Amino acid sequence: MPAESTRNIALVGHGGAGKTTLAEAILFSCKMVTRQGRVSEGNTVSDFADDEKESGHSIETSLLHAGWKDHSFQIADTPGYPDFVGQALRGLDAADCAVVVVNAYDGVLLNTRRLFRAAGEAGLPRVIVVNRCDSVNLAPDRLQGMLTDLAGPGAKPVTVPDCWGPAIAGVRSVFEDAEELKEGFVEAAVEADDALMEAYLEAGEVSPEDLDRAIPVAMKAGTLTPVFHTCAEKGIGVVELLDFLAQYGPSPLDRRLEDEEGDPIPCQADGPLVAACLKVMFERQAGRIVFLRIFSGSLRSGDTAVIARTGDTVKVGHCSRFQGAHKSELDQAATGDLIALPKVEGVEIGDTLHAPGHPVRIKLLPLPSPMVGLAIRPKTRGDEAKLSRELDRVAGSDPSLVYERVAATNEMVIRGLSTLHLDIALKRMAKAGAEVDTSTPKVAYLETITGKAEGHYRHKKQTGGAGQFGEVYLRVEPMERGSEGALEFNDDTHGGSIPRQFLPAVEKGVRQKMAEGVVAGYPVVDVRVSVYDGKYHDVDSKEIAFIIAGRNAFAEAVEKARPFLLEPIANVEIEIPSRCMGDISSDLNSRRARIQGMDSVGESQIIKAQVPLTEMQTYSTQLRSITAGEGTFTMDFSHYAVVPPNVAQQVIARAQAGKTKEEE
Repeated sequence: MPAESTRNIALVGHGGAGKTTLAEAILFSCKMVTRQGRVSEGNTVSDFADDEKESGHSIETSLLHAGWKDHSFQIADTPGYPDFVGQALRGLDAADCAVVVVNAYDGVLLNTRRLFRAAGEAGLPRVIVVNRCDSVNLAPDRLQGMLTDLAGPGAKPVTVPDCWGPAIAGVRSVFEDAEELKEGFVEAAVEADDALMEAYLEAGEVSPEDLDRAIPVAMKAGTLTPVFHTCAEKGIGVVELLDFLAQYGPSPLDRRLEDEEGDPIPCQADGPLVAACLKVMFERQAGRIVFLRIFSGSLRSGDTAVIARTGDTVKVGHCSRFQGAHKSELDQAATGDLIALPKVEGVEIGDTLHAPGHPVRIKLLPLPSPMVGLAIRPKTRGDEAKLSRELDRVAGSDPSLVYERVAATNEMVIRGLSTLHLDIALKRMAKAGAEVDTSTPKVAYLETITGKAEGHYRHKKQTGGAGQFGEVYLRVEPMERGSEGALEFNDDTHGGSIPRQFLPAVEKGVRQKMAEGVVAGYPVVDVRVSVYDGKYHDVDSKEIAFIIAGRNAFAEAVEKARPFLLEPIANVEIEIPSRCMGDISSDLNSRRARIQGMDSVGESQIIKAQVPLTEMQTYSTQLRSITAGEGTFTMDFSHYAVVPPNVAQQVIARAQAGKTKEEE
């Protein structure tokens, strides 16, 4: 199929809008399946994983394909819940047009708004599908107001129900039997073309040929956002959507693509290869499968491509494409194709692959930072290798899931977008035999000082042979917060009171104690240490003696220098329904938050705040509870700040209790 006849669409929107049902209706309309599956029955092509069937919603983006009237449709059916938004964003990266699905009863919810904006940032034309028009107690005027808030005045119906509610039997189209809506649609369509707009205002009409040319231009410019109404479960309105996308939807050659510097990348069928990895899947038998969107050029078995991130070269085996869980082989892949390559190592989600000698790196949509964490450890001793393998798999197949060994707390921490997100990942690991115990991660506090003080320690040990001796006098003082390098070490000794060969040992002892902490077992930072005196012994002085003396002298000085704790502060942006504003504000105040600003977007409120990270450990659960699952938040590290005395006392007490328990 030539690229001009290919249509790549991403179905996006909030959970419960019916994206998977719409995908199933498209496959049925295109005769790709003989029976339209239902999410409630667990037999859809998209939601093929066991946990998707059990939960009744999508967890990963599923790739589908269908033929319709000499056009090839490739469909990314994306998850709708904010917990899995990373998958949805990569689904948008794979598409040339965003089909934003809205539940007719619920209207525009937060994740719908978020993904609509993201599609605009990616330069994708957007189409709105109002699904489930057979629901009872609908409010069409309120719904249209929400669509206008979402997409602006260019949100114009292409089809409308013959009636709202369970009695719906079909839809009327502005091109056929909904003439009363055509004027507004045409005005939005010609707005992107000044000459056509002027001619339309003068003549009061536009020719069908001019309108056909104007619609794709207006969609690309954003002055027109076509709105369709469907009842996908009954197949109503689906054919009209397919006809419109086939005629007016963008082709892969129309895709607006930029490199990381913002320069355009041409999408050419006969150009050099430019592709991006947008999904990775692990199969127990087939192993690792990499999914690519080819933006330019082509691929066939035996070709080589370069991974832009690493510079490594990979050789292409056989290509295939997936229909949910089922694959079919391809002789070659062309511009616009969504393909799968088995057993390709070194390629990760978000990577660009390019032709040798034609380096380029695609700019993709930014992903939210995974800030909700759990400390994990294997349930069974000796399962560390199995745990590591399964962590690689779940993190390698999810762009918003990461794990790390935190040196400051010596914990293995897995991070995602919510507790639900992490719960799904851990269940998948457990099913593969890697069961874990979990706990709330320790917060990486820091220790520092506010005053100047001196410390002294004499280490003397006689064991019958050569002894150990070293004596150190030092002073400490605070440096500016966040100084480059946690320690400034100075030699202020005179007259050889400590020989120069032992000064590195003193510094080593100081650094050891800084890493261990003095007050509560957390690293010490922003300290200037000056060694000004000491003593040594010609025979008994050794490196170990001055390490021990340096450690203890530093600890004594810090305890005298009015030490305090620092805690990490996060920048938090929360998007919630307006009705939840009071409850959310009250909850934030209880978490020691400092509100930085508020904004309104339609029926949503956006709150920007700075909150101690320790107060955000369980926030996703609370936000879900308060907003009934409609609230979303993003979080990233801002700075370290002083821990209030009452909180610091609790942290120190816990640390001391833990130390006592370890000693016992």
